[in-house]
Amino acid sequence: MGALKDLFSSSVAIMETRDAKIDASFLSLAERTYLENVSQNRKREFIAGRFCAHEAMVLANVSPEHIQIGGKGEPIWPSNIVGSITHSHGYAAAAVARKSDIVSLGLDAEIDEPLSSRVLRRISNVQEQEWVENVGGTLVQHPGKVLFSAKEATYKAWYPITQEWLGFKEVLINFHDQGNTFTVHIQKNGPIREMHGKYTIRKDVIVTAIEVPSLKFETQL
Repeated sequence: MGALKDLFSSSVAIMETRDAKIDASFLSLAERTYLENVSQNRKREFIAGRFCAHEAMVLANVSPEHIQIGGKGEPIWPSNIVGSITHSHGYAAAAVARKSDIVSLGLDAEIDEPLSSRVLRRISNVQEQEWVENVGGTLVQHPGKVLFSAKEATYKAWYPITQEWLGFKEVLINFHDQGNTFTVHIQKNGPIREMHGKYTIRKDVIVTAIEVPSLKFETQL
């Protein structure tokens, strides 16, 4: 399916890697200290994700800055930019944009493999389950995993705007027949009720992306 750059508008810079041996010297002291208390796998993923974020800043013509670490390990971006980082089983990617152009970004990567029926029931409503059953093995090999990834990307785009939790079933996603696109309907009161996203499946990795442009956000307020 399509190239990763096609998931976002031209306002967004994106970088990806599958390199498991990245020189970590670019990390800040706080980032290196954080890595002292995590597993080797988490360390590799963290370094790869931060590397992609720094490279994406360069591509966006933004001077690379260190990304602070939130209380749950989440990235705290510099005040002038928005971004999203993802990593899964040796794959990492990051998307970055200027805050003047984009309100929020959501990026998620998952291995292209089946999603268990138990997890599917936990994250989806009846309409979404019907979509999974109808398209499975046809246009999309593992639609349950695509749905899961889209909901993860939704949360990543939602949280920086609201600083609030958003449950899986507080999101209804409608996938469109063409263009690998989807519409997100937020079933929770808040400043934004609808988002739009895209997905691609490349080299056994599902990547979903959501972009909330400034104009789109203002029209929903």
